[in-house]
Amino acid sequence: MSKSAIKTCVAITMGDPRGIGPEVILKSLQKKEILALGNFILIGDRKLLGKSKCPVIDIPYQDAGEGSVKFLDKGIELIKGGVADALVTAPLSKEAVSRYRKNFTGHTEYLAESFQVKTFDMMFVSSDIRLSLVTRHMPLKDVPKMITKQAVFSSIELMNSTLKEQFGIRRPRIAVWSLNPHAGEQGLLGSEEMKQIIPAIQAAQKKGILAKGPYPADTFFCHDKGCDGIVAMYHDQGLTPLKGMYFKNLVNFTAGLPFVRTSPVHGTALDIAGQNKADPSSMIAAIQLAFQLA
Repeated sequence: MSKSAIKTCVAITMGDPRGIGPEVILKSLQKKEILALGNFILIGDRKLLGKSKCPVIDIPYQDAGEGSVKFLDKGIELIKGGVADALVTAPLSKEAVSRYRKNFTGHTEYLAESFQVKTFDMMFVSSDIRLSLVTRHMPLKDVPKMITKQAVFSSIELMNSTLKEQFGIRRPRIAVWSLNPHAGEQGLLGSEEMKQIIPAIQAAQKKGILAKGPYPADTFFCHDKGCDGIVAMYHDQGLTPLKGMYFKNLVNFTAGLPFVRTSPVHGTALDIAGQNKADPSSMIAAIQLAFQLA
């Protein structure tokens, strides 16, 4: 199987075979405007994906966790081999995968390790917003100690370079959120802003990056800050408002990888799998963004 010399090729991994991944993939590829974007390679279970007119790489597996990783490994192989230009990943279950592959924390970290990338972020993209996270999938009690000047600066810097190189924004304006309520109230409600976040913003400004903040997260969307990107401190801080406002068209994009990887923002939704109830909107948006950026 060789990559088309004319059209961009996107590989799509099926994710957890028990979940809604197969359904949202098939529903997305039923749309003529999606098929017209370029070439596709589907990776997973042919019994679940065979209704699509796109080529399917059938991967044998014993259980959901094993299958999810094997599908992903094949996608990585296609990217490294130059067969596919971009990767779209349907959702998997971290718990199921962790029983097959110890210390698995998610697609993002697994892909970064596979390509030996040290600086990377989860970035969430919709038509008018881009938000990245300083910390990702970790218990809330562990977040404060991970909010260091270097970690915040790294996220600001990566947001800046990604907006320039991937999204074509010449002078990105970046808003940085606080960790604590009311941006810490000058240390009364927490010291991370004064000790870590503000110094990181100042370091970014010294490098010519248009970063401002820290802004209190609870009121940020009440006012127009005129920014191109947002750096949030932790998972639910950033994703609770975004999923509430943009869920159907929100896409998870991995910043920092040497190729384009996107995914829908929903999970496996095991409770509705196989019932033809899954909304493919986020998968459609993920596919569209993959072609746009590849």
